[in-house]
Amino acid sequence: MTPAVQAAMDALAPYAQSMDAEELSFAISADVSLRVMRAVDNPDVGMDDLARIVTAEPLLSAKVMRMSNSVALNPAGRSISDLKQAVMRVGIAPIRSLAMALTLDQLRHSQRMSACRQLANRLWERSIHVAALAYVVARRLSTMPPDEAMLAGIVHDLGRFYLLGVAAEKHPDLLKDQHSLVLALDELDVVVGRKLLETLGLPDAIVSAVADRNTFGGSMPPEKLSDVLFLACWLAPPANPFEDAEARNDARGQESAALGLDRQTIADFVTASGDEIYSIALALEA
Repeated sequence: MTPAVQAAMDALAPYAQSMDAEELSFAISADVSLRVMRAVDNPDVGMDDLARIVTAEPLLSAKVMRMSNSVALNPAGRSISDLKQAVMRVGIAPIRSLAMALTLDQLRHSQRMSACRQLANRLWERSIHVAALAYVVARRLSTMPPDEAMLAGIVHDLGRFYLLGVAAEKHPDLLKDQHSLVLALDELDVVVGRKLLETLGLPDAIVSAVADRNTFGGSMPPEKLSDVLFLACWLAPPANPFEDAEARNDARGQESAALGLDRQTIADFVTASGDEIYSIALALEA
């Protein structure tokens, strides 16, 4: 570990230790995500109540509408334009993912991220790709709930997002050496990500899957949510915004043999599911 990486870790680590709900000043829309998550966890909240919550946030409404008409949820091509019908088609759990995607989108556009906008944008783009892939991997290659997999994909880099915002706002000097900063974020992410997800009240299954996403269980089809998330991360664009794409592809070829992955099965899956993956990513990103 270089002195620059250690210095970045030393500067950011205290913010991870003192994290609490009031520290999570992500963006204006964060309260919308929290309301949606509370609604999902409340057995007394029905579709009508959820539709009213969604209606209160135009950007979330747009995401729900686009998701409802995506290839993944509307393979027959029967488009709908009524928001309540869209909420019913999408379902309660995926709307939580859309709300969290909205929060991250607002965060990357916030003033606090202005000094590191490019890095934030690339982290965001990766989160969207991982979420879309996780949903389709779970749906087509496993027995895991695809809705849980999508939410795990959306929040899998939340720790990096949080720390990047802290760096930009509190320690802008760290942005001068972005390579070292990215390495520091990688080191701190596991602990910070878990604390962050727990503070936000996300389900234990999501928290555990995100924490274990760097380790593959070794079976195909995947048997655990963390394995689904591992495959989604493995298939998605570069993990680090500064990771060399060509070198990564070479490494992936070697890793597949070491991990026992059936590359042909994965290649066939990506080819057959391309439209579905793209439609989910588009709905999350809209």
